[in-house]
Amino acid sequence: MKCKKCSSQAVIHLRAHNIALCKEHFVEFFENRVQKGISHFKMFTKKDRILVAVSSGKDSSAVLYALKRLGYDVEGLFLKMGRHTNAAERVVKQLEEATGVKVNIHDVTKYFGGLGTGEIAKIVKRPVCSICGIVRRHWMNRYAVEHGFTILVTGHNMDDEATFLFGNIMNWQTDYMARQWPVLEKTHEKFVRKAKPLIYVSERETYAYVFLNNIPFMEQKCPFAKGATSSMYKKHLNLLEFEQPGVKHRFLFGYFEKFKDQLSKIHEVELKACSKCGYPTTEEKCQYCKLEERVASYLVSAQHNSAQEGNMEH
Repeated sequence: MKCKKCSSQAVIHLRAHNIALCKEHFVEFFENRVQKGISHFKMFTKKDRILVAVSSGKDSSAVLYALKRLGYDVEGLFLKMGRHTNAAERVVKQLEEATGVKVNIHDVTKYFGGLGTGEIAKIVKRPVCSICGIVRRHWMNRYAVEHGFTILVTGHNMDDEATFLFGNIMNWQTDYMARQWPVLEKTHEKFVRKAKPLIYVSERETYAYVFLNNIPFMEQKCPFAKGATSSMYKKHLNLLEFEQPGVKHRFLFGYFEKFKDQLSKIHEVELKACSKCGYPTTEEKCQYCKLEERVASYLVSAQHNSAQEGNMEH
């Protein structure tokens, strides 16, 4: 199999584009697709200070490296969320060394008495993924605002976005569908603009990019992600993509072109400042502050009970 551009040995065949490419031209292809997403959706410019939400996974590692190669002013942010993120933190430090891009590490367990998301989930009796989402969304945005970044970038690729859309359609969650877009505008003074530059690249292409460039990433998935419904949706979309190359792109971008504007008008969201932290929410108090308060209340109660038991022993 020969590279379509230079006729040297190809390293990958992209069925959706009907081309085979060598390493050099695949890297060029990938970075051009990233730049296409940035330009088409007017995500950001070279004047912006960009913060990439880094998890140690292939997607965030790929977008961090690609943005640096494309000449953007970029840093990363990794959130320590308990013991289960220790291995990921080690990989993130390797990523920083390999790419030369500064990755800030912020320990969020200190706001919960040293507890990780797994322990918090047990206290409040909610799924770990739900707790992780609340904490991550709050601190990624808050860190960006407090440190003067103008854009927050996530590593969501085309497969991820097609999966989200598929799941939302299956459950007719039109409010979520209305907010699904590669750019989330700044609509509040404490809400940083968000962007997804990998919108034009697939999961397979992202994996190939980090592999061919020897970019450190962790293949092991989060231990709490087992059994996630999104994995089932992604599996079925992959089967469709195998039979009909390019179907994910047609599905996702067809929605963007034909239905997104209509739903956005129906589901307009008004943000206001949280009464406690001042960050944007649709309620009087944001979910994050409510979570902090519940955990703090639990810890005070547990400490009180422990003290009483100690007094009884004496």
